Amino acid sequence: MRRLVWFVLVGMAVSVLGGSPAHGQSAADLFGSARTSGLGYASTALPSAVGVQANPGAGALRERRTVSFFAREAFGLAALRYGSVYGTWPADWGAVSVGASTFGAEGYREAHYSLGYARGFQFGTSRTVHLGLTGRYYYTRIDGYGGAGALGLHLGILLPLLPSLHLGAHATNVNSPSLVEGEALPQTLSVGLRYRATSRLLVVTDVFKDLSYPASVRAGVEVRPISMLALRAGVTSSPTRFTGGVGVRLGWIRAHLAAEQHPTLGWSPSASIDVRW
Repeated sequence: MRRLVWFVLVGMAVSVLGGSPAHGQSAADLFGSARTSGLGYASTALPSAVGVQANPGAGALRERRTVSFFAREAFGLAALRYGSVYGTWPADWGAVSVGASTFGAEGYREAHYSLGYARGFQFGTSRTVHLGLTGRYYYTRIDGYGGAGALGLHLGILLPLLPSLHLGAHATNVNSPSLVEGEALPQTLSVGLRYRATSRLLVVTDVFKDLSYPASVRAGVEVRPISMLALRAGVTSSPTRFTGGVGVRLGWIRAHLAAEQHPTLGWSPSASIDVRW
């Protein structure tokens, strides 16, 4: 009976999180930062995005080493907890990133491990295009059935169109990996814009497409009433969900809280801490 309960919970997670066009395999390619969660998950063109879900090209814009910790509990269910850790180390020859994340609990567990590289390349006389490649190893285990793993390749690009406007694109699992023969992991493509309206106002938007589902839209706004405090709100479609959050700067620490409201299943809180030096 307990195993049956686990399968029901996992099935709900995959159908609600993994099966909807706004989420990938159990949301593996969406979560990783409470800041972007509060922005409706629109992070494709966000140069300052950190976390395992970030555009692989964003690492090329890092000027300081960063380690980020993230946790989320979907709909208040312990069985649907997700956690991750992510680090970026910039250098003159590019930036290296590593990450690990886990989803599930006893009976069912997903684990993901990633390694990435990003670098900026001169484009014309005044622009730099930032490119990134990330390899992610997916592993899923179900008690009584064993486990399986696969390696997926993710590509990302960030391009400044204007000093205040960035264009980004992020493709996941371009090599069509699969955990089960004939069932490829979700392949997604997102294209986004980031607009810095003023020093205190940021607007981001994405169009997200899972190859197996219709496109969805994600958008968010970040306002800084004072330099150390950020207030965020976002929305994402398919189905429509609203998000909100708050962030605080404390020297070399950034702390973020966010929550997502699903129309049927309720609230999902998340939190992250970024350490930069």
